[in-house]
This record gives sequence, structure tokens and C-alpha cells, in this order.
Amino acid sequence: MYQNVNLSFDPAHPLQVAKQGTFERWVETAGRKRRFLVHIPRRCREAAAGIFILPPSGWTADDVLEKTNWKWLAEAEPERSKPVLFFLEPLAGEWHTDEPYGCTSGDVAYVEAVFRELSDRHWFNIHESGLYLYGCGEGATIAQMAAMWNPAIYAGVCTIDSAVSPTYAQAAAADDCLNLDGFEDTEHRCGFLKSDIPLPAWVIADRTQDKTAVQYWKYSIRSDYSTQLTQDTIAYRRLTPLEHPQNNDIAAYEVWSSTLSGCSEAAGDAMLHRIWNGFLSRHRRWMGDPGGNLRMYDDPLCNRHVEYHMEKVDGWLREWYVYVPEAVRQHPEVPVPLVFACHGYTCNGAIYMENSGWNRIADENGFVVVYPTAGYGQMCVENAYCSSDNLPLPAWNIFHKDTQPEEYPFFRYLIERTADDYPIDRSRIFVTGHSLGSLMVQMLGLAMPEYFAAIAPCSGILFSDLEQEPLSLPEVAARKDTLLPVWMFGGSEEAFLVPDRPADGNRTAYTLEAWRRLNHIEPAHVQDWTVGWHTYEMRWDDLIYRKDDMPLVGFTRVQDMPHATTIEMSRRIWDEFFSRFSRVDSSIVYHDKEDS
Repeated sequence: MYQNVNLSFDPAHPLQVAKQGTFERWVETAGRKRRFLVHIPRRCREAAAGIFILPPSGWTADDVLEKTNWKWLAEAEPERSKPVLFFLEPLAGEWHTDEPYGCTSGDVAYVEAVFRELSDRHWFNIHESGLYLYGCGEGATIAQMAAMWNPAIYAGVCTIDSAVSPTYAQAAAADDCLNLDGFEDTEHRCGFLKSDIPLPAWVIADRTQDKTAVQYWKYSIRSDYSTQLTQDTIAYRRLTPLEHPQNNDIAAYEVWSSTLSGCSEAAGDAMLHRIWNGFLSRHRRWMGDPGGNLRMYDDPLCNRHVEYHMEKVDGWLREWYVYVPEAVRQHPEVPVPLVFACHGYTCNGAIYMENSGWNRIADENGFVVVYPTAGYGQMCVENAYCSSDNLPLPAWNIFHKDTQPEEYPFFRYLIERTADDYPIDRSRIFVTGHSLGSLMVQMLGLAMPEYFAAIAPCSGILFSDLEQEPLSLPEVAARKDTLLPVWMFGGSEEAFLVPDRPADGNRTAYTLEAWRRLNHIEPAHVQDWTVGWHTYEMRWDDLIYRKDDMPLVGFTRVQDMPHATTIEMSRRIWDEFFSRFSRVDSSIVYHDKEDS
């Protein structure tokens, strides 16, 4: 009935998702099965954005697919930014916009059920930073209600002719927000209400002025300024400083209100380009601080300082991005540091470039950053993020699978290639990364430590549930005996994956002791893991082990952070760690703050 394809691996196009086309899917709420359609555009990349599309009553998911230009819009987008479309539909043709707040069997619960399907990567892979809601007519009201019910999971909402009940909005505003984007605050320790979670919103009126929704989202962003954006649109924005300004863009704290006659015809079809490209896709919500971090989208390939590479290396097509600040380009005679930044499972170099903020830090400090992308593969691990049933997605080839490219020759090539192209100071090469990228960082430190002056793995340890024990690999046994400074990070809300405090018998302790042993810190075994902690800025719990006055092995627990990375973390890694080290032959040189 629907046009769809299952693609096998193609060496000529190694970075494309295996499923493309339109698929019928079902979810269950309160014992009832409800239907929706998923459209995955051709040549869609992994970790794509996703749009939940809710039409007016009387429309089916098929009607929206066939009678509007949503599918055309998704197919026409550049490959790196094609969104996956989720066409939802009312039960028996009618949305129940009068359902009470907290109803577990109604239309908002249906939207929530579709959201929960996103954790299943067997069919599609949506990145959590780019999930959006769109609705028209009665579907617009349900979209607004769903956003108020679970605001921290969306990066934006746009509706035409919504009509949210003030009673519903008041109940949402006063309710505790337990889902804080990446972790559940079940004890309400962070103290957020749902109305405290900011959400970029565009409320469009054709026949119905939804003052309730406008006021709700204005309050969420703490709007204290308005401007006439266009003849038909008022923009409300926040000017009050943010709690974490490094991790958030204040420009993303915006709410638009428009009156556009005739825009609801054909479920808003004439407005789709403006809605997607003019508003929704401009915003991202990155996991990190409680409730997430709102930032404006910055297309890496539109930045003149970013170079894109897709080239054959060691017989495989490989992808990477290089960021070169203007100051480096203007002074090619000055040697500069090089930082490798490795993304996590299912992501790519472009996403990690946006997420980690290393470009900003490179601009401020004058160094080159390389963001490589892993090849597509399967993860034979079962946890909240991985499954052997997942689609083939970017995964670092830690264990030398024949079906994926080898990583060590790739990184050696990137070092040589970048040093040929730019004035790289080979004594100051560093590598950092997140999640599976964190394990890739550690494997580079285990197999080829002589290349790096320091490494910083984030949200990743030497995991025990992988296909092999990392320390048992031959390249680790053949490792050159040399010091290598290591600073690890983990969030308090990812303890299910990375124990957030080392303790006898857990893998965080195992990993830290392994690095203590490799750095000749005696004794390698730690007698008391409660000793030596220092709290920084009320959120960062640092445990640092020194040798000869050098901070050689460290672990930092970040309070109220899920399985994520933040720009604040990247800045600490550079300012307090990478910038202090260099490698001269087989020796590590530490420059204290006064020297640097």
C-alpha cells in the first residue's frame, strides 16, 4: 500500500539509513490500538529531526500524506536536514479537545505513545534535540495540550487555530515537571513546574485567537519584550539573563503570535515551508541541564570555517568535518593545538559539532577541531540506548569487525592529513568524545597514547557488557608505556549506564583504576572512594589524582545531568585540562595556570 524500501549496505553510500519511504505503525493506549504513518525521506541521514503532524478532525493520516506538501517538503530538504514525518490521526475522525488534563486514555496519551516509539530504533532514528509538534484546527489544540503535558521533549510547537481550554492550561502550569529531558525527576528534587520549561512556540490564528496558548508559552520563556516581527506577526522574547548562558541561546527563547487569514485551508498546506524553515527547524533542545538547553540551529555546512570531507580512507568512504577559526587561517605560520571530538552511538560529526560547542572554544583559544563520523554498524548490546535489533547506525568499530572500517588507521590518517593542511602543533593533540565516542577516545588512548597529550572521555567507561573486554584487546597489550592524562565525566542521572560515583566493584572504579595503573599512580587500587572529592560551582564534583604535581587521572560527577554533554563541560576540559598539557617525545609536560 505504501512505497517503502529496505536498503542493504551500499559502499558507495555508506551513510544512509536502511529504511526509507512510508510505513504504517501502531501504538496502544488504554487497551486500544491507534494508527499513525511514518515517512522517512530518501537519503535521510541518521539522527534526523522529527515532526509530529496533527491534522483537523475529519482528516486521516493518509489525507495529510496525500493532500499536503509535507512529504514533498521533507524530500526537498538537503540530505543532512531531512526530517522524518509522523502523521497522526484522530480516533474515528474526531479529536477530543475537551479531554481533562492528565487523561490516560485520550488523544494526548496517544501523542505520548507515539513519542515513546522514538526510543525504538528498529525503524527510524530521531535525535532527541529535534522533535517538533505541528497541528491545525482540532489537531492544533491537541498538539498544544501535548506540548503542555510534556514540554521538555520538544524543541518547538507551531499550531494553526488551536483553542486550548484555560482550565487545561492552568492545570498544566501548576503540575510538577517530572520529565526533564533525559531523566525523570520523580522526587521533584529540581523543583520545576511544567510552566517553568521554556518552549519556542508559534501560535497562528486564522479564525481562532488562542490567547491561552500564547500567554502560557510567553510565561514559560519569561518574556519581557515584544516586537513587530512582520506585518502579521508579533515576537515575544526574553531579555533576562539565563541560568546557564553557555549552554543556551537566549535568542531561542521566543514565542510568535500571528493572524493570517486563510492559512488553515487544506490543513495549513500553503504555510508549511514558512512553518518548518522559518520557525521550527531553527530551534534545538539539547539534553544537558534540567529541562534541556535551547539553542538556535547552526547548519555546519553554512559556516565558512567548516570544511566537509567524504573521502576514501583505507578502502572505506569516511566522513569528517574540520573547523578552522579565522585567526588560524590568518596566521598559518603559528602552530596551533588540534582537538578530535567523537560523537556517540547513532549520531555523526555534524551533530556533535552543534551539541558540544567546541567551535566556540576553538574561536576563543585558536585551535583546530576535527569531528569524525563513525561507520554504520550494529551494537550487540542491550540497554536503554542500544539493541542488536536496531537499524545499522554510526557506531565506532572498537572490536575490529570486518563489516566496518578500522578506526586506528583512520585517526592516524586524520592526524597526518590535518597536520599537512594546517600548522598543527604535534605536541598538543587531544581527543574527547561522548558515550560510545567516549569509549573510542579511551581506545585511542589505550592503543596509541604517544599521539596525544591528554584525553577527556565523557559519559563513557570501559563497559563490561560489550562484545569483548576492552583491556583484553591485543593493541592494549602492545601499548607503548607512556603517561597519558585522562579526565572523565559522568552525569548524576545516567547512573544506570555509567555509575556516577566510583565504588568497589563498579565499572567507573574499574576504569579509573585501569588509568591509574597505566599512569603509574601507586597504589593502583583505591582504598576509599569517598576521599578526595571537591565541589566546583555547586554542581561539579571533582575527584582528581595527581602524580608529580600533575593531574593525571580524574573523574567529575555532574549534578542533575543525564546522558548528555554541554558546552560548559567542553569549556572546562579546555580551560582546566587540555590547555595545560603538551607531549614532548615520550614525556608529558604540565603547564600550571601561572605558566599558561
